[in-house]
Amino acid sequence: MTAPRSSYDVIVIGLSLGALATGALLARRGFRVVALGHGALPYRYERGGMALYRGLGALTAHESPAFRRVFAELALLPAVRRRLTTLDPAWQVVLPRQRIDVPAAGDRRVAEVLREFPEVPRAVEEFYAALSGADAALDALFGADLSWPPEGFWERRRARALADALPLRPGADLLGAFASDHAFRTFVDAQCRFAGAVDPDGLSTLRRARAHGSARAAMLDGDEHDELTRMLLEKILQHGGEVRPRDAVERIVVRRGRAVGVELSGVDEGLGGQWVVTGLDASAANRLTGEPMSRGYTQAMLSARPRHYRYLLNVVVRRDVLPVGMARRLFAVMDNARPLTEENLLAVEVAPGDGPEATLRVGTLLPRALVDAGDTALRRVRPRVLGALARVIPFLERNTVWVESPYDGLGADDPTGSARARPAPAEAMEPLEEFSAPGFLGLCGHPLRGDVERLLLPGRQAVPALGMEGELLAALSAARTITRSDPSKERLRVELWSRVES
Repeated sequence: MTAPRSSYDVIVIGLSLGALATGALLARRGFRVVALGHGALPYRYERGGMALYRGLGALTAHESPAFRRVFAELALLPAVRRRLTTLDPAWQVVLPRQRIDVPAAGDRRVAEVLREFPEVPRAVEEFYAALSGADAALDALFGADLSWPPEGFWERRRARALADALPLRPGADLLGAFASDHAFRTFVDAQCRFAGAVDPDGLSTLRRARAHGSARAAMLDGDEHDELTRMLLEKILQHGGEVRPRDAVERIVVRRGRAVGVELSGVDEGLGGQWVVTGLDASAANRLTGEPMSRGYTQAMLSARPRHYRYLLNVVVRRDVLPVGMARRLFAVMDNARPLTEENLLAVEVAPGDGPEATLRVGTLLPRALVDAGDTALRRVRPRVLGALARVIPFLERNTVWVESPYDGLGADDPTGSARARPAPAEAMEPLEEFSAPGFLGLCGHPLRGDVERLLLPGRQAVPALGMEGELLAALSAARTITRSDPSKERLRVELWSRVES
């Protein structure tokens, strides 16, 4: 690396939520930050005049301690809340013989569920009583000033003490009172399988409790995740940082085992930095360093393997075809006896907007074997998903305006004009990994610190079981680690947090 043209305290690679939240917090605390786009794609895109998306967009962490701490410190919480539309019901589950609304209010939720499952009243009431008792304790655990994943003896000890106060034991079976084939199990897991960024087959007690217990869901006016990205980038600029969305990193420069900067792709330019932060997966970040992995880090990488992938299909329909009583967010199961994957389990969101046409974001979970089978197998997914969706929305085919997925390489279908857009290369889907050696409480994945000193990874793999909340916990932890390296900035952090808490 030649002498860098510019030098920063922190270099942020990529525009993931965790990385940007880390950069914005550090800029707020007085660090000089630069954020590099590194080829990040927007969450929303347009084609044929249609608003299309790359993923599901409902926010489920907006009432979590991590969300409040990040956005309150950045003075963004009021702006976000003004633009949030709280969903009530938080979601809806459609089973072959039942349709259950899940209200945000706990007392209404139990009454609604009992209406559909009157044969097991005691089991249902005990289930929701356990979740209600755990919610406050989980908030206390995730609201504590800890690193996630917990690091070092003392932090792990404190985290364990907080975890021991949980009324739920990690190995307990929340659904033990229900028969193995009871529809209530399907009702709960239909939603929980889409929560988090980890293998949906590995649902644990704490994962179910956090995903199902809070019944929180909202949509943000506009482009949702793109809006959060924009707000965080503006905060970096507001506090003296730089944003270079078109710049990508060719290499993370490492000297004596420490990250000292980056080299940019396509230009003869390097940037110096005291710290490098990225939301990239750990293996991708390590490839950028070009450094051989240590034995321990190699074992950590090998402990994670993809088991499922997130697939999304955009289906634009005439709004008046949406059934009366259909919630803006629902989970549909075609057959309780079949595995909850592929077209047998759909997550459907009605994207924000009030025009004559509505964009349905239809998500499903594809097993790794299907994706590994290649393009031929993957291109069969779209018609099967549409067929399943037609069982939820009658007269779907004759009222469909546009169908497109960025992930199957089929391009767009325009049923009204019998035309298909030229197929585009399929984009990579988000993998949902199984960790053979899961971290703290079975919620954590790869460590926050990379194999290279001063390289931090506050991405989806740090606390994958908690999804967006996990990324924000990792962001707070990364910002905490870097801030503590500068005593004057640490004093400012404590002052800012004290104001937020008051």
